[in-house]
Amino acid sequence: MMRRLQEKKRNRTRNAGGVPVDSYKAGLAMANALNELRPKKPGVVPELTTELNLFHIYFLYLWFTGQLSELTDAQSIPTLTLVSGSATCAPHCLRRIREAGISWVEYVIPYQTNNGIIYFWQPIPEALNPIFSYWLTHHDTQLGLTPALKSQLFEQLKERKWRTPKTLRRKNMLRKDVLYSYIPHQAEIDPYLSTPAKKAIMSGTMHHHSALSYQKLNSNQIRYEIFCAHRRYLARLTQAINTSEIKSFCDLYLPSSKTLKPIFSTQPSLPPYLKQTGEIVSYELQISDGARVYVPIPPISLGSERALEIADLTLFFNYLRQRVQSPPAKGASNNELRHYYNLRTYELALLFVLLTGTRPHHHISIERDDCFDLRKALVKDKGRYRLIDICDYLREAICAYLILQQRLYQSLSPSITSSLSVIWYLVDDKHHTQCLTAKDLRQFMAKEWQICFSIHTSKRPQQKVVPYRLRHSFAQHALMSIKPRLSTQQIDLLMGHSELGEHLGSTFTFKGSDRMLKEFLNHWPELLRLSPITQHTSNNKEEMG
Repeated sequence: MMRRLQEKKRNRTRNAGGVPVDSYKAGLAMANALNELRPKKPGVVPELTTELNLFHIYFLYLWFTGQLSELTDAQSIPTLTLVSGSATCAPHCLRRIREAGISWVEYVIPYQTNNGIIYFWQPIPEALNPIFSYWLTHHDTQLGLTPALKSQLFEQLKERKWRTPKTLRRKNMLRKDVLYSYIPHQAEIDPYLSTPAKKAIMSGTMHHHSALSYQKLNSNQIRYEIFCAHRRYLARLTQAINTSEIKSFCDLYLPSSKTLKPIFSTQPSLPPYLKQTGEIVSYELQISDGARVYVPIPPISLGSERALEIADLTLFFNYLRQRVQSPPAKGASNNELRHYYNLRTYELALLFVLLTGTRPHHHISIERDDCFDLRKALVKDKGRYRLIDICDYLREAICAYLILQQRLYQSLSPSITSSLSVIWYLVDDKHHTQCLTAKDLRQFMAKEWQICFSIHTSKRPQQKVVPYRLRHSFAQHALMSIKPRLSTQQIDLLMGHSELGEHLGSTFTFKGSDRMLKEFLNHWPELLRLSPITQHTSNNKEEMG
């Protein structure tokens, strides 16, 4: 029982929105690490403040890239290489981009895809750029570590027990391993860092690994998110380090000028390419006729490709709405009425998947006993019940469908079966009700999608369009939504991504979060420009037969 409770607690701790690392304890641990990197000689007390050296550069690089935890021996320490702005992006390379008189260091981020690892340039965190820019400017030929120096650095960082300075003893500081995973942990619990960006920062297994299969960003967007995330993580650490008892350990002398420089410092201004909102473009240096020109590198799309274009969704669902706009005329046969009802059932089921993001499995409907005033409903997802919100547009569609269902009872008197426990269902040619299955919905959507695009556009329709891609489209819209902007935890909640212990305590109980989710859900049909729902009221009773 206790092991199960601990697992639940651990899952909640790792979830987006979890408790961040204590910045003061992290600052103490950082001061302890920098103290350990001071040059030491037998019988000589090291100075409180020392010169910036290559060990500092390697330590900071391995720390903010999250590689310190992965070091297994001295040979696993990479060799940093300074390359020009025209060089190909390769592991552990550094380069400088100069724009508007401001020099900025960039490093390489690996990104694992289904087709292998790709690499792209990433601007170094703002707080670390002054230190790295200084070193690459004045010591550009001093980046390599000999095997002996790598062994010494590995011993200091991984094998040797650190000796805490007297002034920092009896302070409650982080363990060494927690300090080493500071950046990956902050990324894991960051509520406003998207899942594709989390994957780029974290080398281990994602907490909600399946969430990555539903989201897509390009490399420029990921670059921007990581740069902003690093700024947040280091800003809180810088504030803690600036306390009097820690600051002296985190200041270094610059070898050339002997001036004092904080290990984390504020950049007075950013180059223009880092001031853009939403994306950071990567550049390649080209020299033409003696002129140096930075040419933008085309971004790479990373993540799921299964989300459908909004324009295609608008066309398809408005095509379905047009088909069901007019009910059967007065005197229509029972077969025509049944066919019309089934068409409305398929349309409603597809709308349900599109506007709620639920998995299109099993009945693909809502149990009558689990629907509450057509505003919220319980669905069973992967063996577990979860609560979903029903947006206003979907609620209107269900209400209109229920009116049609009453007309159906009066005209056809379908056989009463267990399928009546769900709100929408099909009626066969013998007037027996039957549950709508995932196979039925797949076949209907595949057929109607091809017909729709062959009639309304010259564009060749996509093949293998299945209802599950509507769920992908819902997830992608949730990721890209600006007003309101959803947190990673809220997106996971809408998609039903949770681990043991995370489904307890619903976000719906918090009014502010509930309002935000409803605003998002109601904005989705507006963005899709779905046709209005027509209510067939008593004026249409005669036509309905």
